[in-house]
Amino acid sequence: MKHILPVLLLFITHTGFSQKLSEADSLLRRKYYHQVYLKAIQSKADFLYTGIDNPLEIHFPDEFSKGMKYMFKTHNGMIFESNSNTYITIPKNAGRAFISAYIITERKDTILVGKKEYTVFNVPIPVLKIGNELIKDQSLIDKMSFLRGDSLKVFFTDDLLTSNEWCTVEFFNLGYTYGGRYISVDNKGAMLSKATLDFINNLRSNQMVTIKVSSIRCSMIFKNFPFVRFKIK
Repeated sequence: MKHILPVLLLFITHTGFSQKLSEADSLLRRKYYHQVYLKAIQSKADFLYTGIDNPLEIHFPDEFSKGMKYMFKTHNGMIFESNSNTYITIPKNAGRAFISAYIITERKDTILVGKKEYTVFNVPIPVLKIGNELIKDQSLIDKMSFLRGDSLKVFFTDDLLTSNEWCTVEFFNLGYTYGGRYISVDNKGAMLSKATLDFINNLRSNQMVTIKVSSIRCSMIFKNFPFVRFKIK
């Protein structure tokens, strides 16, 4: 009796739980292995980001492959079909994500035809941007960037094509401390008002300035409003 169970398990492993591919399915697998995969639509570098919708589109190697049905699975977060040939994945953890591609046959069987690895990042902490300059804490910003720039923007990353549309500044205050007093100007909206431009134009070189964003409209969950101190050049 001691030898029956291992033998039985071995028999089950090689019969009941293993699926032998037909000749046609084997041909499909060889032909399309690592040829059908998902490519990130919004990311320039084909990266994924945690906690947000990452739209993906199917890469087809030929016309015949466009007529087949597919299924995709991920080990990091979730993935679901959005539209025809388009999927959404929402990774849970930064690091790596593997998305496996399966062909669904006419018999409703699934054939694994590849697994693609993606680099996954957390959504970057946003910074303020004026013109082409990022306003980071303790940075040195040219006064002309404000005078030439038309509005104050919230910047996340260059990699995500639509990230510049996620948030809009609705109200901010710009000022400095002098003689124990805080001298500032309020600005409603992202567009720099004439009063704000005049205030900036009168700032001295190397003067430490603070921007406080007190109201912001975002299409995503974002709790911390940008607050930054910098010097005027």
